[in-house]
Amino acid sequence: MAEDDERRRAFEARFLELKSKMEAGLLTRAHTLREAAQRLLSGDDTSRRVLKVESHKLRGIAGSYGYRELTELAAEVEQRASLSPPRQLTELASRLADAAEEVGRKSAVAQASSLQPTAAIPPLPMPAPRPAKQRMQPVRPQIESVEGGPLRVLAMDDDPTTLKLLRLTLGDIGGFDATIVTAGKNALAEMQLRRFDVVISDAMMPDMNGKEFCVAARKLGGYAENVPIIILSAATQDELRWQNDLVGPVSWLRKPFVPTALVKDVARIVEQHRKL
Repeated sequence: MAEDDERRRAFEARFLELKSKMEAGLLTRAHTLREAAQRLLSGDDTSRRVLKVESHKLRGIAGSYGYRELTELAAEVEQRASLSPPRQLTELASRLADAAEEVGRKSAVAQASSLQPTAAIPPLPMPAPRPAKQRMQPVRPQIESVEGGPLRVLAMDDDPTTLKLLRLTLGDIGGFDATIVTAGKNALAEMQLRRFDVVISDAMMPDMNGKEFCVAARKLGGYAENVPIIILSAATQDELRWQNDLVGPVSWLRKPFVPTALVKDVARIVEQHRKL
């Protein structure tokens, strides 16, 4: 029991560390969007793709940690970046930057408070432990790879914080044999080197989008023609309607994701696929 508690505390500490790094990066992304909006309105049409990609990424990261206002503003910036002309884009991007700055201020205040000297403050009673169901606990689904051993999972995302969260979720919490890469072309290369039981992809990667990756993966032939692919994205199901036109099993899971829930979803999708 003591060892389990120690593992849970370690998982929670790492999760909070990732959250802190994510909050620091939100402001940088928001400022990038505001500058891109100004360039687009000045006639630089190449900024349109920057707006669409970066707002989509910010939307996914903010959503993963429950920042609803940031998520909604980023989604609106992403939609308006496709319009010609992109109405109210500068105003929206400025609101997004302001919201990101507020998140950063609150995070800085919280961290400063935790670092204040406490020698003159009488000790407080230890709080009661949170119920186990609210704590991040290891999950070990009883499912093996077709090759034997832990389930082999390939996951990709281009955001460093999301990558670390995926590594923590799939490897430490799920106990999977997890391979984490940063681009679609890297994932395709890994799929040619070894067999995976399931592949997880973001809907928008820097070198190819989710649809392009799925098409390229199926063209590899062999096991890749029918391996389950999970699109993990902040996009809505309506925005991912293209998945219905793809060959082979493709599922959709939305960000934000709860680490333990993602582990169970991955195992469930693989099990369902094997029963077909």
